[in-house]
Amino acid sequence: MEKDVANDYAAAMEMIRRSGQQGVPVIATDDEVILGFDQVRLARLAEKLSGPKRPPLGLLGADAEQYLQRHPEAGSGAPVKTGVFVGEIRPGTVAERAGLRRADIITSLAGKRVKTMADMDQMVGTLKAGDAVSVRFWRAGEEQTGTLQF
Repeated sequence: MEKDVANDYAAAMEMIRRSGQQGVPVIATDDEVILGFDQVRLARLAEKLSGPKRPPLGLLGADAEQYLQRHPEAGSGAPVKTGVFVGEIRPGTVAERAGLRRADIITSLAGKRVKTMADMDQMVGTLKAGDAVSVRFWRAGEEQTGTLQF
């Protein structure tokens, strides 16, 4: 939404509060403020805001190794110690549609080994709307596969 800070005092005060500056242009999103004409940051912002949005994976997880050390009863019979322990699955998300469930341990994504939650976050961050990737996980002592359709 465009605001004319020359004619709207409240908008001018908001601009100063958010940016600490009185100069224009100031471009603000929910999580970013760009002062002046910063071509690189504007291009990044345009890329971020354009095109179809990738739906969220929709799971809460933890590094399996650390989680299972603190909660050995949650082991689900999996012979693996590294990966991502699935804590919760949000309804209607990519993870739910792929068939993932609480206590699964994800070990690979798109054919690449997943050792930690950070590994998985990094891999998912490279995917776009429309991408489909394989996921391998352990459930009740058995290795299973599914497809994450973003």
